[in-house]
Amino acid sequence: MKKLFLPICFLFVFSISYSQNEVSVVQKDKSEFKVSFEDDFETLKIKNAKTGQIQVIKNVEASITGKQSRLEVNDFNFDGFLDFASFHTDDGMGVYTIYQIFIFNPKTKQFDSLNFPSNFSPKCDMFCDVKIDKTKKILTSSCRGGARNHTDVWKYDKNKKLILSKTQSY
Repeated sequence: MKKLFLPICFLFVFSISYSQNEVSVVQKDKSEFKVSFEDDFETLKIKNAKTGQIQVIKNVEASITGKQSRLEVNDFNFDGFLDFASFHTDDGMGVYTIYQIFIFNPKTKQFDSLNFPSNFSPKCDMFCDVKIDKTKKILTSSCRGGARNHTDVWKYDKNKKLILSKTQSY
């Protein structure tokens, strides 16, 4: 038993760290995509496993101080299709995590960057420490500004457009 413990632990740790830099996204329509980083985390390569088509996203938000980026798969827009996010800790003191979210478009079979709508003024100027509430169908982004903490609550309207539901500071 002791002889198996170390190799099993090694495989477990390796699989966790590996999966954070490359992920598989299997959609409800059974399409599968492999997402991986290239060019020091500044480019994403997304390969459609069925068609072999490759989508390349350049200029991904990456740490300027060399902090490693990771990938997270989730349904960020609550449409039943899986999306993903690239994230890394901030380049200052590392107190929050910066997210760049990519939403799956089932019509084009591609992933599009989720951007802030221009007609809202969130307290956080990017998605930070993102939390998902699937019951309420909201995304929460939290950040610090000086001596204050800020929280932006995002939701989707009936047209599936991202809107700022509320913002608070404390």
